[in-house]
Amino acid sequence: MSEIHAGTRCPSLGSDAPVRLASRLGGHLLIDQMLSEGTTLAFGVPGESYLSVLDGLFDHCEDMRLITTRHEGGAAMMAAAYARLTGQVGVCFVTRGPGATNASIGLHVAHQDGLPVVLLVGQVPTSEAQTSAFQEIDYVRMFSPIAKDVLVINRVERIPELTSRAFRVAASGRPGPVVLVAPEDVLLEQTTAKVLPPVTPLRYGPTEADLDCLMTWLSDAERPVALVGGSGWARESATQFQSFAEAHSLPVVTAVRQQDLIDNESPVYVGTLGLGTTPGLEAKLADADLLIIVGAMPDALTAKELPALRRDVRAPRLVHVYPDPDGLHHRRRADLAIVSSVGAFVQTLPNRAAGIAATRLAWLESLRLAWQERAWEVADTDISTRYVRALRRALGPDVVVTVGAGNYTAWPQRGWVYREFPSMVGTQAGSMGYGLPAAIAAKLVFPTRRVVAWAGDGCFQMTCQELATLVQYELDVLIIVVNNSCLGTIRMHQEARFPGRPVGTALINPDFAALARSYGVRGFRVFEPAEMEDALDEILAEPGAGLIEIVMGGSPA
Repeated sequence: MSEIHAGTRCPSLGSDAPVRLASRLGGHLLIDQMLSEGTTLAFGVPGESYLSVLDGLFDHCEDMRLITTRHEGGAAMMAAAYARLTGQVGVCFVTRGPGATNASIGLHVAHQDGLPVVLLVGQVPTSEAQTSAFQEIDYVRMFSPIAKDVLVINRVERIPELTSRAFRVAASGRPGPVVLVAPEDVLLEQTTAKVLPPVTPLRYGPTEADLDCLMTWLSDAERPVALVGGSGWARESATQFQSFAEAHSLPVVTAVRQQDLIDNESPVYVGTLGLGTTPGLEAKLADADLLIIVGAMPDALTAKELPALRRDVRAPRLVHVYPDPDGLHHRRRADLAIVSSVGAFVQTLPNRAAGIAATRLAWLESLRLAWQERAWEVADTDISTRYVRALRRALGPDVVVTVGAGNYTAWPQRGWVYREFPSMVGTQAGSMGYGLPAAIAAKLVFPTRRVVAWAGDGCFQMTCQELATLVQYELDVLIIVVNNSCLGTIRMHQEARFPGRPVGTALINPDFAALARSYGVRGFRVFEPAEMEDALDEILAEPGAGLIEIVMGGSPA
């Protein structure tokens, strides 16, 4: 006779304690393996194809929390944001067919941003595979372009092995998403397979010769600059790199939507590349004689106009530090290519310098002053800065800011001052709708910190149903919706290329404040920065989520 033991049950869900055989269901084993990998939080939408996994969660409701979202796209975005905030693997559960296709947007974000995510997808039973069964999709073909790997669990005893591999691959090298496909019948089989211990993700580090070359070139450089971005950063590594840069008077610029990688009040922070966040910075950097890129790709979003990466100019020396060799030598061959994770690279850097040349100090001062002048210039001419200043005065410094995509992102990108990592969560993938799901993840990770989600009117309506998730889990998040009644970025491009001929970009919007109130979120509409201050006073007077809709174009009729 098989041994049985009592399972645990959440007190609020009933008193009858179920029993469970020592030989576990495959779905239960999968949860046990995820717990072994350190998973404490998962996001998803329940589905019939993985009911046994949900049943496995029932016995571990105090060990692993499942956040039920209103759309699988929101769940996958939350998993990606969780990975960005913690450096740990984000986990998302979705069902077959529509669930998997809905979640693909979050996988695209994780792929573009280099974030470790494991997406568990339920699948049709193995006996129905390749029969065009109800909601069947070939996930290997579907997800291969945007996932590091797609693993199909074809036997119940392989659940620990393949689940462990999914976590290891997602977090190793350049992080990214991995899809774990679990047929329904495999999850329902009994097995005595054992849970495996977690495996440390593979990390690469720089060689001694790499460091010697880098430090020699840095010592010789009169006008160096470092560009930091990408994934794999943690609070410790960000702080260590800042100390290194300050010791060597090395100017630091950040990739767009990653301003939190360095304290913006540090004397070596000189601005942010990409999307005109620091106007004129690219031109100033044309005089650099050494460019050090750490963690980031010199892609079109971050460094499209950077003169140092153009092939038709005399370029400075280029040092590129990146965790994946396939990401090196893009756009321009690096003079020194270092395959290394951010953490391993930063740990080896010396934070003492023998002496700094006067030319280096003058270079740094000129860049810092240029950044400060640009900041004041924007502050004096842009109404957005008045709104952002009102927020900063009301909320204080310890804030996590999240954004989706659109022209409105320039507001927190230019007007906010980021003091520590992590405090800004955006996406290099340019995905609309990311701000609210990312804010939900941020509040779950940092329950005592203030979290502000920025969205445009078009961006917000991609995922506004997650207001229900916000309310269900009683998360105190402030949402700012900038409403200009159009898809602003696309309208801008239309007017630039085809002036006076906009098509499809005008929006008829709801009253977003009233929409928020219908979900149970306090909502306010404002038309002037002064009204913003009054709305903030009311929202901050008591705990709970709030939404402020900024209506562009003047006062109401």
